[in-house]
Amino acid sequence: MNRYRVDVTVLPKDGVLDIQGKAVERTLKQSGYESVGDVRVGRYIRFVVEAGGETEAANIVNSVSDDLLANGLIESYAYKMEELP
Repeated sequence: MNRYRVDVTVLPKDGVLDIQGKAVERTLKQSGYESVGDVRVGRYIRFVVEAGGETEAANIVNSVSDDLLANGLIESYAYKMEELP
């Protein structure tokens, strides 16, 4: 079995109101960072998957992300996967 480190980033989908992102953006602008905009706040999750290969690991990551980590109605996710020695 191969081991893969997976980093998943979950963010609100485009067009979905991100109240936390708006609050952070407002605070940044009030603090003098006028050039910062379109702030999105999400989650970052790291875990290790054991699988027979990269395709199997990717299938597991997508299943976990779809079922547990992201609400598909309002969130999207992206991931990076790296094989561990």
